[in-house]
Amino acid sequence: MGDEEVVEIYKKSLAAFLRPVAKYLDDKSVSEVMINGPNDIWVERKGRLYKTRAKFTAEGLEAAARNMAQYVGRTITNERPQLDARLPDGSRIHVVLPPIGRKGTTISIRKFFPGKLTIKQLVEFGSMSKPMARLIEACVVTSQNLVVSGGTGSGKTTLLNVVSSLIPNEERILTIEDSAELQMQQDHLVPFESRPPDKFGKGEVNMAALLRSALRLRPDRIVIGEVRGGEAFDLIQSMNTGHSGSMCTVHANTPTDTLRRLESLCLMSTVELPMVAVRAQVASALNVVIQCARLHDGSRRTTHISEVLPLNDKGDYRTQDLFVFTITGKDKDGRFQGYHAPTGILPTFFNKLRAYGFTEMDESFFDPASHGLPRPPVVAVQEFKVRWVARMEEGVERQPGQPFNPEQQKVLDKAFQDTLEEKDLIPPPMLPEEKDEAPDAPAGEAAPGDAAAGQPAAKAEEKPGAPVGDKPADKPAPPAEGGDKAAAKPERRLPLGVGRKPAEEGGGAGATEGRTAASLLQRQLQRQRQAAGEESAESPARRPLGLRPRPKAGDPGEEQG
Repeated sequence: MGDEEVVEIYKKSLAAFLRPVAKYLDDKSVSEVMINGPNDIWVERKGRLYKTRAKFTAEGLEAAARNMAQYVGRTITNERPQLDARLPDGSRIHVVLPPIGRKGTTISIRKFFPGKLTIKQLVEFGSMSKPMARLIEACVVTSQNLVVSGGTGSGKTTLLNVVSSLIPNEERILTIEDSAELQMQQDHLVPFESRPPDKFGKGEVNMAALLRSALRLRPDRIVIGEVRGGEAFDLIQSMNTGHSGSMCTVHANTPTDTLRRLESLCLMSTVELPMVAVRAQVASALNVVIQCARLHDGSRRTTHISEVLPLNDKGDYRTQDLFVFTITGKDKDGRFQGYHAPTGILPTFFNKLRAYGFTEMDESFFDPASHGLPRPPVVAVQEFKVRWVARMEEGVERQPGQPFNPEQQKVLDKAFQDTLEEKDLIPPPMLPEEKDEAPDAPAGEAAPGDAAAGQPAAKAEEKPGAPVGDKPADKPAPPAEGGDKAAAKPERRLPLGVGRKPAEEGGGAGATEGRTAASLLQRQLQRQRQAAGEESAESPARRPLGLRPRPKAGDPGEEQG
């Protein structure tokens, strides 16, 4: 059997296990599928979160997680209950098994933009302006060391994909990633992917080791998917030793925080250096920080293109913003309105840009008035400065103070009241196409009319990944005439540690999922004690060895002795 046949088998198997969410994985408008347990599934569409009616069985969801691990050749067990991997279409996944995931098996599937996203599309989407795109291209061509920073889900990897696509095709590019996400199209590409240890703790190849190998393979550019640990020190060293034009992504909220974040990651390496030396290396290695963010309305914007400056006299980091995104308000639909504009600050590599052929980038290019935009409210060099109200400039009262006028006080009182009153939780939004749909029929229940009147419907065989509807709590059957209690069906018992559906847990309002083995054992014993006098003598439910209910005095179904 060839490799292509094996991959095709895994794809079909994975599609079967993920059948309840298959339509969301195929939906191009859905960017992420979040499975918080068998019965709690959400999706992200156009930056907004929606709850879905899709459901798994606990066993089917765990089987899907193990199938993903098998597909990527990695191990996920109770001893190692976490998994980072990618699906056949390139989507990134992360899995956490119970009882670490208290609601059950937890899976996040982050999809990527279908096809190859270009910098032109980012401009059309409003993520950046045309002058920003031109400046980013100039930074890539002039081999500036770039860092794309932002929070989780802000589009760092997508932006790095776009920026790296601007690298000239004749250069030798080495990429290093934990899980392959970059989709570069250049001809001379050497991709590396790290490898975790096997179940015996052997065979690990981390990103630091791959980076050291990359430095010996004559790279023109080194592109790292995301810097998370001590490999940051090796990357900074490579940038300072002639490997200019390198790129990476980092989790950080501002351009200055990006430098502090890289500094802390460098200190995680095995090389011990004083903090002053590490800070000087970081400041001299990096040239430009591209900051992106996901706003509250779900849109993703490139908020800063900032240049890294040398340390100040106190040894602190300094950056200066070249382009920024300024928010001006919200429209009637709740979406943020704003504009991208230059700040009027010239980069220190201004002359280099013109020498490389970007002759249109004269001083007017960095003047916001040339683009018909107001000057954005930024500080040239981000130093800490106390900002006073106009009446108390420099800490000195320039004029007497005035209390709020009645109209201002009325607005404030209403705002205070809104803050202090207790609010009910607003139900989460459902996907528009699912609002009017009835929930799926519970797994194992036959449709009306499928069974003869008075005959119970046969329970369907459960398959891994099969969707399960909201199953109501089982109601106790009325006792038969004569006081017989043998009509009740014995309760199905699952091994310890295996999650149950809410209906099997009792369906109460306080029931939760994904509990520890100790709490499962406690509830199991409690159910057995409750069921001691209700079970059928003809088909008694099986119990774990050594757990036998105490005989009930006067019960005709129990032996006296």
